[in-house]
Amino acid sequence: MQVITAGRTGPNRSVRFGGDAPLDDRGRRDIEALAGSVAGPVAVCGPEAATVESARLLVEEPVVDDALRTLDVGSWAGLTPEEIDPRDLAAFFTDPASRPHGGESVEEFVRRAHDWRDSTNTAGASIVVAMPVAQALLCDHPAGYFRVEVRPATSYSWSRH
Repeated sequence: MQVITAGRTGPNRSVRFGGDAPLDDRGRRDIEALAGSVAGPVAVCGPEAATVESARLLVEEPVVDDALRTLDVGSWAGLTPEEIDPRDLAAFFTDPASRPHGGESVEEFVRRAHDWRDSTNTAGASIVVAMPVAQALLCDHPAGYFRVEVRPATSYSWSRH
């Protein structure tokens, strides 16, 4: 499976949690430049605005799957790290079961992404997802989530071990 991350948005540039912003001009250009390297048909995409827009630049009518929605960061949506209590940030980044924002824990999120990945036939296909979803799909377990580094408008390969 080829995992393609959505193009850049304004919140990517300003480092904010959550949100559902459209692609910015660079995000569109980066996805268009990536089009030639898409390995297989774009089978599905997540529901976020930038994700759907990115997928539409690669295929006319992508199938949107809500199971590929990004991490729910609850009350942190739209905030910068500087606007969040450092103790809460520390808990979020070090304990995969923590939910200081009231949304989804990293543990729950990774489990949801892995359940989708393990129950869906994606052999030879490409999917377009938000960067947090790519991290979840590519990590081996929730404790490794933050060790997976992804960038906007980039392609990653994943295969069953």
